[in-house]
Amino acid sequence: MAAIALPVPATTVSRFAVAADHVPHDLANLLLRTPTGPYDAHIAGRVGSPALDLARDHVTEMRWDPLRVRAVRPEDRRAEWAFHDAEEFALVTAAAPITDQPRAVQVARAAARALAEALGGVAADLVTGHVLVPGAERPRFVLADRWLGDALPPFRANGRCTAPDPERDPEGVNGCACVGLRTRGLRRFGLPELQITGVACPHDLAALNVLRSTARRLLTDHWSWLATGPADRSRTVDRDVHLTEADFGDFWGSGRRVRLTTPSPFQVALAPLTPRLLTVGPPADFEGTVNDWLWGDQIPLGLYDVISSPADPSLPTAA
Repeated sequence: MAAIALPVPATTVSRFAVAADHVPHDLANLLLRTPTGPYDAHIAGRVGSPALDLARDHVTEMRWDPLRVRAVRPEDRRAEWAFHDAEEFALVTAAAPITDQPRAVQVARAAARALAEALGGVAADLVTGHVLVPGAERPRFVLADRWLGDALPPFRANGRCTAPDPERDPEGVNGCACVGLRTRGLRRFGLPELQITGVACPHDLAALNVLRSTARRLLTDHWSWLATGPADRSRTVDRDVHLTEADFGDFWGSGRRVRLTTPSPFQVALAPLTPRLLTVGPPADFEGTVNDWLWGDQIPLGLYDVISSPADPSLPTAA
């Protein structure tokens, strides 16, 4: 079975920003006075170190563009606009060993959310490029908790796509190739990002859930490998990845299992596009396009149905 060599960084960096009308100079003291529930001790032990660096940033001095931060959901658009209009920002940077993940980024995001609450501002994840919904950071890591930047593009290319719907016209299975999806967030855990392209509009959710399942499987295997204490700064993964119902369920967290119809397991093929980007597609022996694969009987039907995250604020968060 062919394998792909992956470089594994010793350290990864994540950044979060908080937009507010006024950001005080003593951010550390403000943060330490703001309760974060299960992360209080972690924040107290890390603040001021590279693992939890706090800084003020002004719109005239910054080297990043707030306008690149977007809202995932329509109901978060006001938060997006407020972020864009702000003049002052607090930056939370976590530069931590790969073996300190995911705790390091959870602590940093908890700190950003706490500062946003204390300042009456809006927090954003600068790795995914998305605003963060208000709320506490829950202690258990769940990949569906907005760690991947996994948002669907506008269906049917915002009205520009005129391809037939395959539900009404079988020829519509390959009627377009409008959709390209890429994760934004795996790199902070030391993995390449994942990409799937050439997808027809009606198959976008299935393609997204294939990416989600693949990301969860790679992350699970990655942390198992790191737990062995390897001395190498590279590892190999199989090009052919066998996914199961458990991988899709684990993406959402163990509290919610998604029953998939057969077939399970199903298989995807990985290919390196760059050292930091892998493409995801149908198995090498599949005869047909990526859309034939997504629309056919190779992919469990459950992957067409689930889009929202159980980590959304309507469900319990931190205890």
